[in-house]
Amino acid sequence: MFLTSLRSAPIHHHRRLINMSTLSYLNRASSIPSSPPMSKFESDPSSIHKRVIMLIKLSNLDAAAEHARLAVLSRGEPKVTAKTCVAIIDALCRYGRYSEAYDLFHYFAAKSNSDLIPFICCDPIINAYCDEGKVDEALELYQHLLRSGLSSRNQLVLAQGLVKAGRIDEAIDLFYCVSRSLYDIFIRGYLDMGNLERANQLFEELKSSGDLDAVVKVSATFMDHWFKQGMYEKAMEHYMLSKEDFSKIHVTAGNSLLKVLLRYGKKTEAWSLFSQMLEQSRFPGLEEYRNTRKFDSESCNIMVNECFKLGHVSEAIEIFHKVVGTISDPQLCYRNMITRFCEHGMLSDAERYFADMCSKKYLVPDVPTYRTMMDAYVKEVRVSDARKTVNQTLDACLTYIAKQV
Repeated sequence: MFLTSLRSAPIHHHRRLINMSTLSYLNRASSIPSSPPMSKFESDPSSIHKRVIMLIKLSNLDAAAEHARLAVLSRGEPKVTAKTCVAIIDALCRYGRYSEAYDLFHYFAAKSNSDLIPFICCDPIINAYCDEGKVDEALELYQHLLRSGLSSRNQLVLAQGLVKAGRIDEAIDLFYCVSRSLYDIFIRGYLDMGNLERANQLFEELKSSGDLDAVVKVSATFMDHWFKQGMYEKAMEHYMLSKEDFSKIHVTAGNSLLKVLLRYGKKTEAWSLFSQMLEQSRFPGLEEYRNTRKFDSESCNIMVNECFKLGHVSEAIEIFHKVVGTISDPQLCYRNMITRFCEHGMLSDAERYFADMCSKKYLVPDVPTYRTMMDAYVKEVRVSDARKTVNQTLDACLTYIAKQV
């Protein structure tokens, strides 16, 4: 009865439909946060975790949060419970629902029988504080972890927050010896302040470390700085120097260069670098396989988006088909292609790629992909197709539940 009414609802409610629970048992949790679970099924940490993850996939964060509250009241499996708690806090922060994330974090800390849960949840909370510009709160939480003999993985985020707040010296005092990846943040901060001398000094220190990926990423930062100043020749000097290390760098460094080159109209150099990354990703004698340390879905999507931007759709399609079967996360490439097709009014092509994605056993369209298709159908006033996509979303979620419970 529930699913029947859900499927027959007007299509203009399709966004709300995706945010609704798909099985009646998902609403059985008590409305009182501190009340105990009502059944063995509801009190099992693994079952709660699966329900919370499913609700997050459906973007029903309100229900996910209520079920996550049950998780800290359960006994046993603290690692599973910690994963549940951090998943819902992460999701709330991604949607910008920071105050709810903070409230839930304090609830978990107060109710948990394990120190593991609040500790793991500290990282997304520090991230949220920095996103909101609440650097002092983030710093206080970070220092609390240190005083407790624990460590945070979010030095990068906190360092960025301090630099953004103009507190670069404080960031360096805290994190100077933590990781070479932080040099990029410090150098960018000094460049923004106009302190070129200090930026160059740190860059020379980094180069002496032998970390080529960090050096190339900072080269991209210098390029971006000089391009912004209109000093294109100086920017390209950094690029030419970094070319010596192309064969040794990993994909994240290469992607950083691609973005900067395309951002400032250096298309020839970007395509040359892209081709080189693609070629170096091949295993000798096994062209159908690729080394994801040299090329990944982001590399593909960067250039596909550039092709669509220029109106070169056939080139985008060629790139997609050349790499999608050889990378570890093809779902992101499919989602990107479908989104670009819909943005350019090419709904029939989006449908074809969506159907191809659904036909593969190892690929499952996620909620954002379904939403993209639904939005495109609504825009074209294809109500029956939009409703069909809503039903496909629900069926996919029910299949997911059936496999988990």
